[in-house]
Parts: sequence; C-alpha cells; structure tokens
Amino acid sequence: MSIIVHPEYESLKKRLSELIFEYNELKLRICPNLEHKYVRQFGLLEYELYKKDVELSKLKRKVQLIQIKINNEEKIDISQINQQIEKEFSSYEKNIAKQMKELEKVLNSHYSCLSKDDVKMLKSIYKKCVFALHPDLNNEMNENQLNLFTQINEAFKNGDLKTLESLYLLIPNNQFDDVSDFDRLNELIKYNEDKIQEIKINYPYNKKDLLKDFIKIESYKNELKQLNRQFDDEIQKYKEKIFAMI
Repeated sequence: MSIIVHPEYESLKKRLSELIFEYNELKLRICPNLEHKYVRQFGLLEYELYKKDVELSKLKRKVQLIQIKINNEEKIDISQINQQIEKEFSSYEKNIAKQMKELEKVLNSHYSCLSKDDVKMLKSIYKKCVFALHPDLNNEMNENQLNLFTQINEAFKNGDLKTLESLYLLIPNNQFDDVSDFDRLNELIKYNEDKIQEIKINYPYNKKDLLKDFIKIESYKNELKQLNRQFDDEIQKYKEKIFAMI
C-alpha cells in the first residue's frame, strides 16, 4: 500500500477517536447532567401536571358512566362506578408498561438484530481485541489502553458490532491493510457522527438551551404552573358536576 495513504488513514483514526470520545462524553456525562438539571427545575411540576391529567380523565369518565345510568334510569352506585374506572385505567397503564418493556427488550437485544455472519464477525474482532489488549497477555498496558479494553468488552457484551469495529481500529499499532479498511473507517466515522446527531436532537440534550437561559426557565415554570391551575379548575368543575348529578 502506498505510503501516501497512511497519513490520511491515521488522520481518519484520529477523527474516529474524537467522535467516540464525544459520544461517550455526551452519553455518560453531559446528558445525565442535563437530565438532572431538567428534573430539578421542572420534574415536580410536570409530575403534578401528569397526575392531574389522569385525575381529570377519570372524572370525565365518571361523568360519562353516571350519565349512562341516568339515561337508562338505573340506580347510581358510585362505589361500583369507581371500581370500574380504576379497573379501566389500571388496565391501560399496565398495557402501556408492558409495551414499554417489550420495546426496551427489543432495543437492548442487539444479538437478535445480528445475522450469523455478523455474530461470527463480532467474535472474530473481539478475539483480535483480546489478543491485542487483554491485561493477561500484555504486561505494559497504560490507562488509555485499559479504558479502551473496557469499552470493547461492553460493546461485545451488547453485541454492538459497529462500535466494536470502531474501537478495534483505535488499538495502537493496528496496521492499514487495504482499501476496504480505509472505506470501513469512513463508514464508521459516519456511523458515529449519526449517533452523536441522534443524541443532540433528543431529550435531554435538546433541553440544553432552555436550561442555560434563566428567563426561559422561569417562563416554562410559569407555563407549567398555569397549566396546573387550569387542571385544578377543570377538576373542581367536574367534581361539582358529579356532585350535582348524584
């Protein structure tokens, strides 16, 4: 391979290393910090808003059930109606929780998304990483290499082939073999750029501008407080309506 290619390959490896560092910085430090700040500023207000939304929905449903009894000239049994409402909402919430667990299971099951060839590649790359970086096989491991090996183990455990490939290319003294390695390095750079972009357009990173602007923070707090007051008024209205109906 021409010596002209080698400096460019090293430059791409440096770019990939920077992207992996940026991704880990976002995932492990910046985003958790932003989420903590967001919850501290708005968590209680949003939680209260959610509870009142559910309470209002229950009251509206109670009005519907009472009205059905009135229309059918049937005895209004509030205890029975309350039990039906709790059952309806409990069933809905359990179904949502079940769907979320199933979704998380799918998202976290990396191996289920890999073909047999991908699994074979995953194991092959990991073996090379172990040979190059395992502390038992390398007596002079520095802190950076140990950290890299920890990330490699995590990627292998999660069945994350692309991340494992990215990390493998960062192992010191890995040599550039052919054009396919060069192309693969560019592909992995694009993959990591996309992962970073995905983080930046979603919660909690997308709240970054809000959280560093005191005026915006106070404005959103006031908005949440106003919405809570509106829910309080609506809840009271429906409570009075139910009282009048029975």
